[in-house]
Amino acid sequence: MFDLTSLANASGQRRLLVVVLYMLLFIAFDYVSYVKPFGTFGATPWNPQAGLSVSLIYLGGTVYALPVLLSASISDYVLRAAPLGFSLELLTSLATGFSHILCALLLQRFLPFDPRLRTVRDVITFVGAAFFTSALAAGLYTIVLATAGELGRGDFLHVAWRLFIGGLIGILVVCPVILLIVTLRPVPMVRRNWMLQFAAIVAAMLIIFGYRDATAFQLFYLLFLPLLWVALTYGTAGSAAALVVIQIGLVIGAEIRFGNDPGLAALQTLMIALTVTGLIVGAVVTEREAAAARSRDQQSAMNRTLRVRAAGEIAAAIAHEVNQPLTAVKTYASVASKALEDGNVDLVRLAIGKLSTQSDRAAQVIKSIRELLHQGQYTPAPIDLSDLLSEFVNLYSGNLQLAGVALTYSAPETLPIVWADKIQLSQALLNLVNNSADAIRGTSETGHISVAVDVLSPNSYAISVRDDGPGFPPSFNTEDPTLFVTTKAEGSGIGLSIARTVAEIHGGRLVIETSRRGAHVKLILPLERGRDAANHFDSR
Repeated sequence: MFDLTSLANASGQRRLLVVVLYMLLFIAFDYVSYVKPFGTFGATPWNPQAGLSVSLIYLGGTVYALPVLLSASISDYVLRAAPLGFSLELLTSLATGFSHILCALLLQRFLPFDPRLRTVRDVITFVGAAFFTSALAAGLYTIVLATAGELGRGDFLHVAWRLFIGGLIGILVVCPVILLIVTLRPVPMVRRNWMLQFAAIVAAMLIIFGYRDATAFQLFYLLFLPLLWVALTYGTAGSAAALVVIQIGLVIGAEIRFGNDPGLAALQTLMIALTVTGLIVGAVVTEREAAAARSRDQQSAMNRTLRVRAAGEIAAAIAHEVNQPLTAVKTYASVASKALEDGNVDLVRLAIGKLSTQSDRAAQVIKSIRELLHQGQYTPAPIDLSDLLSEFVNLYSGNLQLAGVALTYSAPETLPIVWADKIQLSQALLNLVNNSADAIRGTSETGHISVAVDVLSPNSYAISVRDDGPGFPPSFNTEDPTLFVTTKAEGSGIGLSIARTVAEIHGGRLVIETSRRGAHVKLILPLERGRDAANHFDSR
């Protein structure tokens, strides 16, 4: 953002250069905007130099007050040979310059205002300050003229109104463009449709001033359409640029259409409504874009936080999953060591075989978790469900029995061969059985877990785990168990989530039933056989 102190703290040479540039622009603006003046004192319906003066004081501070106070009188001397005389020219210049300085200081020091006009509040604040100080400038200017006897009877309000309209529209149109050019960073990128938008403004102008069967005032509303288009595309910056183009077009069109008829003053009244509307709509768009950017930044920060947290949770998940085979490895290693001391070769051989099996199991578990976390490819293969349950129970029933928990299984005599990922199904079963065993050990010394498989229909089957523990608490969400949310003091909260993930990957779902007599968790999976099942999995 532009540093507002840079012009105020500029060196003498640079400050002089700023003053010279300001005076040249002031005189140029005064020259091109001197249309439809009232009398000899230049009460025109458009004074862009007012916006230039407010911008200089806002950006540079009161060190530039003197040139702003004298600029109007100097311009009148250069362009029109000071038709009011030295004293009146100086007094009217001081009156308007003071009002413009006041407007800038109100925005800079006393009102909540961002020169980038990023919010509706900024626009309303800006319009309010411009309205007040333009009315003040018009009043002071007209009072000076009336006191000097330069106004005829009934001219006071007419002249004051024209001065008010000209000064207000000059501030509203010119000041935002200057402030945005200096302060807005980054500069909005111009899109490819800018030529169409410019053409739409020109087309609206041609219709307003070229269609003779209707007055320009009746067709003025057409300008709202391209202005809103630009505002919705670029926000406040686009609105400010479009308003400058429209203002120049209005001055040129009024000069061609009305000639000596003072119709521009009436059009400028409508232009005020158009300007305020365009700036407010642009601010709304800018505000929403800024809110969306903040939301994206907050989401990115949250994602970074979640990734850091997830690293710890993944470590907890791995520890949870490999604890069982590592415990078994330790047990079998102790058995092998003791058998070796006793010379029992057969028991050593058996223990080493068990060690190898559990080591392979731990490696498969880690691989399984990695694939789950990365949503990797799953390899289905023909599976005999009876063999799957038999192997599973034989592998884990011994350790559970030592803890007082009996593990059994049941299956129909005839089961179809299904296509599924054996490792993932075993992993899901292990998580469910461990959850049941933990629940039983938390409330009693003994218990029973039953693993069963049932064909539900020609298209589905279920693998279920039932226990006689306390069941899930009433507060537990059985419809959608949340990852890392657990009912156990030492749990990691991933068991049910992994089981559900396995079910969903296989095209099925996880169903949880609970009561005081225990929990019943089912993996309901599609019954896919033969080549159709293989094709289904290959397409995933």
